[in-house]
Amino acid sequence: MHDCGAIEALGSELGLQCHGHSWNIDLWFIYHSFTVSKIQEIYVSTVTYELKSHIAIVTLNRPDKMNTFNPDMYREFNAAMARFRDEKEAWVAVIAAAGDRAFSAGVDIKALDQAFDSADGDVNTITNTFDIELQGEYFTDKPIIAAIQGYCVGEGLSTALACDLRIAAENASFMLPEGKIGVPTVNASIHGANLMGSAKALELLLLGESRDAAWALQSGLVNLVVPAHELLDTAMAWAEKIASISPVANRITKEVVVRSRSRSFDEVVAVAGAKRDAMANGHDAQEGRRAFIEKRKPNFIGE
Repeated sequence: MHDCGAIEALGSELGLQCHGHSWNIDLWFIYHSFTVSKIQEIYVSTVTYELKSHIAIVTLNRPDKMNTFNPDMYREFNAAMARFRDEKEAWVAVIAAAGDRAFSAGVDIKALDQAFDSADGDVNTITNTFDIELQGEYFTDKPIIAAIQGYCVGEGLSTALACDLRIAAENASFMLPEGKIGVPTVNASIHGANLMGSAKALELLLLGESRDAAWALQSGLVNLVVPAHELLDTAMAWAEKIASISPVANRITKEVVVRSRSRSFDEVVAVAGAKRDAMANGHDAQEGRRAFIEKRKPNFIGE
């Protein structure tokens, strides 16, 4: 039974009345909605998702913990990225981070240790919980930008390496220290070698030392370095440029680049060529040609 006194107090502010122990259904609905909203305010998501003009902004949101990944954050990040992958109106993503100290300082080691205790050392359970699906061989053909500030360490750097473009703030630092706690690095080793070449990747992996933004730019780890206060605006500007291009064309182009790492030239050309031919009479291809002839900005819709 709801507290009529509480409802009556709320109702008096809204010009409504509660009669005895029964109340108008509209008043109960307002009270219930008000209570739920207050409960929702108490819980702060470890990852937020916002879609704006075809740009999905996925924000790591544990700034008080240097945006380290605990089980909740793994789950919510995977859900956010799956939403981006599957949402038709989302054409490009920006992965950002709350606070100014870290993009992500890696795995929450205390949470990992607690997970080992609660799982009785079951490695499969731990692996399934502490897993980022984005870091797989091929998560999505949609473009993803990482906006990196502060510490980008371990799981944080592995996540950034799994993105397509990386923009770093001048205060960014990069490190793969897993070996220092007795853990081999797997996903970042593959993505890092593909991106920077084996020599630069092994410098990070085997020494376990921190490298600054200037080194990251010189090594090809990041595409651009900007002042910290310009980081998110720059990442959004890049995303807006990408979103102004046909998403169908962009997705096929990304697939060609990524697939070419593990497939032969002929295989990639056959698959991508078939997709290119299939879209030749689609809206975006026709709109692109018309816009070019008419000297205007094209209106792409992703079809």
